[in-house]
Amino acid sequence: MPDAPQNVSPDEKKGLIARILKSEAFKGTEDLPRLLRFLAENEDKLLAAKEVEELHYRRADQHFKPSHSRERVSKLKERLEAYASHHPDDLIRLELPNADDVGGYQLRFRRLTEPVSACRRFWAAHLQSEKEVIAVCDPLLFFAEQEKMFRFMDTNIEGVSRKTALLELERLHPEAHKESLIPGHLYVDVGSVAASDLIRDFFRSAGVNVPLLLDKRANMLWLKASPVVIGNARNNAAVKSIFGSAAAETFAYRLGEERYATIHIKGANEAEATALESIGVRIGLDGIFERPSRELNFGIVTRMPNPRGAGVMTFISSDGTFATKQMASALTDESRLRTVFTQMGWRLDRPVPAYFEMMFLVRLWPGGIDDEGSEAKLLCGRSG
Repeated sequence: MPDAPQNVSPDEKKGLIARILKSEAFKGTEDLPRLLRFLAENEDKLLAAKEVEELHYRRADQHFKPSHSRERVSKLKERLEAYASHHPDDLIRLELPNADDVGGYQLRFRRLTEPVSACRRFWAAHLQSEKEVIAVCDPLLFFAEQEKMFRFMDTNIEGVSRKTALLELERLHPEAHKESLIPGHLYVDVGSVAASDLIRDFFRSAGVNVPLLLDKRANMLWLKASPVVIGNARNNAAVKSIFGSAAAETFAYRLGEERYATIHIKGANEAEATALESIGVRIGLDGIFERPSRELNFGIVTRMPNPRGAGVMTFISSDGTFATKQMASALTDESRLRTVFTQMGWRLDRPVPAYFEMMFLVRLWPGGIDDEGSEAKLLCGRSG
């Protein structure tokens, strides 16, 4: 964020310091608040470690230890950075530059010209992850014969077996089955690719290059990363394995694994039932429901900590590729994402919960399930 030219008034400085000292970032410490007040009272000076020892800690001569002041100032710097990360809406920052960079210890008050980005807040867990961020897409199964190529949204397989692909086609769509067909995992300009491009463009704007992985069997690679996975458990064994694990057992929203274009919701609450009933959906006793019309498509966004260690996983799933694209658009558009934050009850001055799930609705324009969709609207969500 760029600096604004205007100064920060004494009252604004006092107010910010008071908020900082009352924050969670400064709980459990007694000497750091005193050190902060001391540096604030001497903000017009560049102080060496020796001066901090003598003037604040009252140490001199044989008791003088420069390493002591450097260590405590370093801890203070960490607390100030923690406060800033948890209060992104504050338009005034209190920073403590490295002494080597400015010639001593000195607090710096800085006014920002713009509020925190909802997009950066939403994707912060990936941006700050120790793991590499990658985007993972499922290759789609196509069948080719001479100059004709087609696919079915509910037909896909793991691996590259021609025999298995034709058996799956015969099972689900016997009318289209021919032994002369040539199956293959191909990618055309569909919504999943567009979704990955939107997400990768955002990360690129934040200075992070995100590679795109097009490999259904690359689960071991992306499990070690901080992936944004665009796909669903019906057609990807790795995604199915994650959602079937103990780490994901609390999630309530799932795409139907047996039937195409169905959703399973576990223990729907009143708000969820009301939201779905408003668009003509009735939830079955088993928690499964179908879209009420061909024009309506559902999508689910889920996040969880990476069970393999540092980093997080974000899953974007739908049975309509352009619904996937529109969800990715909502999650990378500042204005629309702020609306999502409000609907989820999230604040921009707090980190996004480690676990969450959101259900979106996308109305498809006339012309079929692969045509363009309207903006994704959040129907309901859970977080914790």
